Amino acid sequence: MIPNDHYHCEDLIDLLNDYLDGELSLTECSELEAHLRECPECQSLLASLRQTLSLLHQFEEAPPSLLPGLEERLITRMQRLLVERH
Repeated sequence: MIPNDHYHCEDLIDLLNDYLDGELSLTECSELEAHLRECPECQSLLASLRQTLSLLHQFEEAPPSLLPGLEERLITRMQRLLVERH
């Protein structure tokens, strides 16, 4: 079950990516959507992820791979920002 309090929002970052990729089970999807209805911070993060994906899809060629470790640093930074907001 997905927690519905802000303390656990940083744990949802990976689930948001899976949600956008259509990789969540029906139960996980329903629980995440319930959390999103109650959490403006996660709604904002989801909107940002959607916008980023939209921009990436506008490239005619695939963008270059991220530098080693960059994805992990970005996720860590997003988690830290969510914690600082609470």
